[in-house]
Amino acid sequence: MINPFQLMQMLRSGSPQQTILDSMRQQSGNNPVINNALNMAEKNDMQGLEKLARNLCKEKNINPDEMINSIKQKLGVR
Repeated sequence: MINPFQLMQMLRSGSPQQTILDSMRQQSGNNPVINNALNMAEKNDMQGLEKLARNLCKEKNINPDEMINSIKQKLGVR
């Protein structure tokens, strides 16, 4: 969760996205999977992120397409 100081920093900085990524990186600790995902997000590597998400779903025996449709439905995205 972003504290008020981080929110003010985000509003003042030129890149709110970078502030959010930095905050998430701090909260993730040394989790290599999360850090890898954040690095891919920073590089705008959407194919890499999708591959990571599909692999994580596969590990948990979750159908990734059903998961995507479920998330879209919850967010009201078609």
